[in-house]
Parts: sequence; C-alpha cells; structure tokens
Amino acid sequence: MTEPSAGAPAEKTQTAAEPKRPVVRLPRPGRAHRNRRADILQTLAELLQDPNCERITTAQIARKVNLSEGALYRYFPSKGAMFDALIEFIETSLLDLFARIREDKSLSAVARVQVMITVMLDFADANRGLARVMTGHALVKEDPRLSERMNHIIDKLEMGLRQAYREAVLARELPADFNADGRASLAMNWVLGRLLRFVVTDFRTRPNGVSAVALTPFFE
Repeated sequence: MTEPSAGAPAEKTQTAAEPKRPVVRLPRPGRAHRNRRADILQTLAELLQDPNCERITTAQIARKVNLSEGALYRYFPSKGAMFDALIEFIETSLLDLFARIREDKSLSAVARVQVMITVMLDFADANRGLARVMTGHALVKEDPRLSERMNHIIDKLEMGLRQAYREAVLARELPADFNADGRASLAMNWVLGRLLRFVVTDFRTRPNGVSAVALTPFFE
C-alpha cells in the first residue's frame, strides 16, 4: 500500500490535505508463502484489466494459476464466489479508508471530504480490474446479485460522503444551509463518471488526472 500526497480544495486546507491518500492494491504473495486464494483473486483482477475480455472462465483462471479447474474449486466454490471476494475487498478497503480519513484530526472537515473523493479515484487507478467491477462492466454477464451488492457498496460510499459533508457543516466550514445530501450525490456520481470514462477509454483517461480546482463545485 502506498500513500501519495493529496492536493487541497482551498487555501485553508493546503497543509492538512497533504496527508494520507492511501491506495490499496490486491496483495501479491511472495513465493515463499504463497496464498492460493490471494493468487486466484489477483489473477482474476489481472484478467479483468483486459477490456477485450468479454467473459472470464474458470478454465482461464485455472491455467493462469497452474491449477486444474477441480483444484480451483477447492478454494472457491464458483466463479461468482471469486467475484464476491473481489467486491468484499473493494468494500472493506474503501470503507476502512473512509474511516481513517474521518478520524484524521490533522485534516479540516472540508479536506476530509476532498480526500474521500480523491481516494476513490486513486483506488480505481491503482486497481484497473477492480475499476471494471465498480462500474459494473465486469459483472454484466455474471450473477445479478453481484451487481446488486456492488450498487449497495456505492450507496454506502455516498452515505460516508454525506456524513462527512454534514460534519463540515457542523464545524462551520460550510454554510448552515449547505445541501449535504445533494452534494454527496453529485460527488459520488462524478466519481462514477470518472471511473466510467477510465474503463470505456481502455484505461487511457486516468480517473485521478484532475486538479484540486475540479473539486471546487462540490464545496460551493
């Protein structure tokens, strides 16, 4: 996990918003202590980075990890379970990051919102295969329940933004009549739009290739 710096949304948060924009990547187990489950998930995430791969099969995954399909099912009962584990990784990683950001007292309340927004973009940039899961592209031909679960996670992330906005209002860093619910929805939709563009351009347009100025509308 790396910790790149973050820009500030406004002058008063310039110092505070340099902090912790952690980027979580799927673990790459060392040769000495290989974890087959992690290997399988890493392989699936790597296969998902190919925008021309319409549907990944268990046979493809098994070949990549040098297992038979039968052996593969000892670690995951189905391909759906593999996708479910990837979605769980997305959920745990991003919600844990949100919790760490909200607890960071070195950040102003407004800066916390900004870092939450940018950390989602950084996460997708660092995990291209997972970006296709987050936008739903990788789930189109899979069990519909996977898409439902991913949508539920998006709702949780928006809820986290909404709460952070409300805390900024309570801290008097935003006006008392600031529409926290509407702005959280706008910010989340903008993040999803950046991720969508990242995916449909075959990862050429990076989601986090924006300046702090681009976030200004989310705080006005």
